[in-house]
Amino acid sequence: MPKVTVNGMTMNYEVKGQGTPILFLHGSGSSWRMWEPQFDAFSTNYQMIMPDYRGHGDSSKEFPNHQYDHHVIVEDVKAFLEALHIERIHVIGVSQGGQLATLLAIKYPTYIDKLVISNSYSEMPTLAAGWVLSISNFIFSLLPYNTIINIMMKFYKGDLYTQEVLRKSFSIDKKMLLAMKKAPFPTHMHLLHNIQASTLVMGGEGKVVTGVDEGKGSRIIFEYIRNAKLALFKNAFDPLSTMRKDIFNEIILDFLEERPLKKYEGVTIFDK
Repeated sequence: MPKVTVNGMTMNYEVKGQGTPILFLHGSGSSWRMWEPQFDAFSTNYQMIMPDYRGHGDSSKEFPNHQYDHHVIVEDVKAFLEALHIERIHVIGVSQGGQLATLLAIKYPTYIDKLVISNSYSEMPTLAAGWVLSISNFIFSLLPYNTIINIMMKFYKGDLYTQEVLRKSFSIDKKMLLAMKKAPFPTHMHLLHNIQASTLVMGGEGKVVTGVDEGKGSRIIFEYIRNAKLALFKNAFDPLSTMRKDIFNEIILDFLEERPLKKYEGVTIFDK
């Protein structure tokens, strides 16, 4: 797999397919392998560019001042695009990758052609969510890494496919996991109006198993971005790229190719 040195770090990445390029930004703790459910759907007509961002996969693990920082990763991604001589690209991000994609679109709008934000938030959802995060950080600090992963997989009880993909793509150790979970949330709701790209927002409808209202988070992003569409999925949550991979893929392809978004059972589409 190719690597490139950018912004003082080495970024590992994978490329599949040929055609119009799409940058895929994976979720927290994962790697480029998270995108396996998208390989067949996208690599036929698009070039999938899938980096492991800083702290993940086979990319560099060190952060300035030893502090996990989403904004540093955004600068890495921007430098990565420059190193590949890419001036404009579609960007798809899931979960933390959605936050990174959004921050990239806010700070460097000229790089973004079309933007897809899935299972993401523009602010810490609630005070309760912050308390739950703090408590989970403390509990996780006491547990073996494999136990932590097994606890996380219980959220996907009955969805063996999602469990398989996530287990294969996990790429961080316990130290990086805790550093990532303790990092300040990159609040950016007040900046969403600066996004110029045509945007597709996707998320689970209502509260997910952790008690966080993913639907509310997706609606806020949709409302604050001027040129946006929204797809909310019933009985599914982060990551939709595995839990509802076929519909996820079809909706994004229709969006990228500027076709009307189709109706699906269990999916509600909103437009402006």
